[in-house]
Amino acid sequence: MKNIKIAYSKKPSIIFYSIIIFIIIILNLLISSFIFKFNNDNYKNNKNLNITELIENNTNFDHNICHFIKRKLKNRKHPFDYEDELSFFISLIICKIPFSFIRFGDGEEHIMAGKRINTITDKWFWNNTNKKFQESLIKSSSICINSNNFIAIPCKNWNFISKSILSFSKCNNSKFMSFSTVFINKNFQFFQNWINKFINSSKRWKIILVANSLINKDISWAHKYFPIPDHIVEKWDELRESLLKKLENEAKNNNLIFFISAGPAANIIITYLIKINNKNIYIDFGSAIETITKGFSTRSYTKNGSNSLARCEQFYIENHLPIYFR
Repeated sequence: MKNIKIAYSKKPSIIFYSIIIFIIIILNLLISSFIFKFNNDNYKNNKNLNITELIENNTNFDHNICHFIKRKLKNRKHPFDYEDELSFFISLIICKIPFSFIRFGDGEEHIMAGKRINTITDKWFWNNTNKKFQESLIKSSSICINSNNFIAIPCKNWNFISKSILSFSKCNNSKFMSFSTVFINKNFQFFQNWINKFINSSKRWKIILVANSLINKDISWAHKYFPIPDHIVEKWDELRESLLKKLENEAKNNNLIFFISAGPAANIIITYLIKINNKNIYIDFGSAIETITKGFSTRSYTKNGSNSLARCEQFYIENHLPIYFR
């Protein structure tokens, strides 16, 4: 009987496994390179996108445009020109990119510097006695030392006010600085056209409205509403704890946009809430949202000729930095 040799298969060698691993690594590198090139090409192609025009015609952006906006935020070194600055912040909202935005003006500067002030239109006064409010407001001017937290200050025609505000701030990076008038004056009509479409959009985050208690317009677009009295500054000690507690409970949830119009208290509220949850959007719109809350505006910039009022022209930016940011 012939001897029959039975062939036994040998186990794969270490060399075999090494080759397989090497091939997998090469494939991963090729795929990563392709994805990077694809995204980079999209970014280059999108550089010529007219974001303002897109905002006019859309309340939602696709993934590629939002990728471009994220790159724009990452590469930002200073405020953009006035109109482009507004389009930039609207784009962050549309793309649901978490950020905060607080504004400083002459009223806030008076409080920070310990000057007495009695406002007529805004119906609040400051007699330089509530030091805790003053300290909290000063502290809020430094939130821009953290990413995606913007502080906005007046334009060049109020340069002395801006310099005074920044003297209290620890911010030294103009990347997270902006213009306090970005939603009004020259930009007001464009902003109004957009926000009226946005609040009725079905593809947005839930809106938490924190605004004046004299609401006389339908605000069913707001998920929740927290009224603020006219004299919020002088009543701050009385209202602070209960108001912040209610807002804190809301802010613990993600995917929310806080529309805030509360005078100087807005800065303190936002500074408090971003510590609770920085995954939301918090914006001090101020009087710019009066038309969608009160149904009318108390400001002159809503009337004809507002284009001639204080605006931040391109010449405010020299050597890529607004004069008062240097």
